[in-house]
Amino acid sequence: MAVQFFYGFVTGSLGLLTDSIHMFFDCAGLAVGLIAAVMSKWPPNARFPYGYGKVDTLSGFANGIFLILVSFEIILDAFERIWEGHELRRLDELLIVSVLGLIVNIVGLTAMGHAHAHGHGGHDHHHHGDENMHGIFLHIMADALGSVAVIISTLLTKWNGWSGWDPLASSIIALLIFFSALPLTMGSGMRLLLCNNQQVEDALKDVLRDLNSIRGVVSYSAPRFWIEDIGAAHERGHGHSHSHAHTEEHDCGHDHDHSHKHSNSHDHHRDEHHSHSHDHGHSHDHGHSHDYGHSHDHSHDDHSHDHDHSHGHDHGHDHDDTEQHILGVIHVIASKTADIEDVRQRTVSFLAEKRLNVFVHVEREGDRCWCGGGQNF
Repeated sequence: MAVQFFYGFVTGSLGLLTDSIHMFFDCAGLAVGLIAAVMSKWPPNARFPYGYGKVDTLSGFANGIFLILVSFEIILDAFERIWEGHELRRLDELLIVSVLGLIVNIVGLTAMGHAHAHGHGGHDHHHHGDENMHGIFLHIMADALGSVAVIISTLLTKWNGWSGWDPLASSIIALLIFFSALPLTMGSGMRLLLCNNQQVEDALKDVLRDLNSIRGVVSYSAPRFWIEDIGAAHERGHGHSHSHAHTEEHDCGHDHDHSHKHSNSHDHHRDEHHSHSHDHGHSHDHGHSHDYGHSHDHSHDDHSHDHDHSHGHDHGHDHDDTEQHILGVIHVIASKTADIEDVRQRTVSFLAEKRLNVFVHVEREGDRCWCGGGQNF
């Protein structure tokens, strides 16, 4: 980077200067990206109750904005040089430095691709929304293409002597930077605004249309939905599993025949996405499974009592549950005769089946509320 900047200044090559400045911002962007990646893992606190999950996205957005501004500045300088005319010097040295810069960028792209492949080797994570790492990759890619443009412009200048090839090459670099940064900036900006993509929007419309089919639900109001942060989804997706079993047998000299079977399952939808299942008769979803079985066998004829007790305990978490969930809040209007708690539980269960982790507030038809939903019915 320093060598490119020095020779860009000495030879008067705007393309090489542009390439060196862009490489400097690559390093700065990488440092900011690493800091953002660490900060995104920080736990929530009183000042930041939702955590730091958006820091990665904010870093990508700032990266994109800065790249766009730099590209405009480069284009303005290029037109100024074409208009005034600027002679290049020491073309052989310029060509050598440009080739070395290209080699460095190729090594950087290869190393980043290798690290990306290792990061995805054990888990099926969806990193397509990681604006921060995407921004760093675009920096290095644009830098490599810039080195190619400088090499070509230097060869053309040696061939016919026109110095305008260099500012043209820098303009091409600037356009590459601009068009590569534009999707990054728009995508990260949309995520900062909690904007849902078209696929999520269509799915939410279908869910809300079916919401009125729940018993006791008259309508809904103030639906607010957004996509879970990638970091939070990955943290939720990692888990553990363990199991233990306990078996007892007693032979007591009676022969009766009893059998007891209790079934209980609990189903709670939480962000950790556990699955809790007891054989006892309720239903919560918490991510563990317990199975208790008792069997008694008594016989009066030979006074033998056979008692068998088995206890199985299993805890497990789904390591593949790294898909981003949809979070949100909604007000549901229940009919005047409906049980509000029953309506709330039915609504939560319905939304959980659609992979929506939503806080549901239920108000009775005709009640006053800040959203005004109940008064409309």
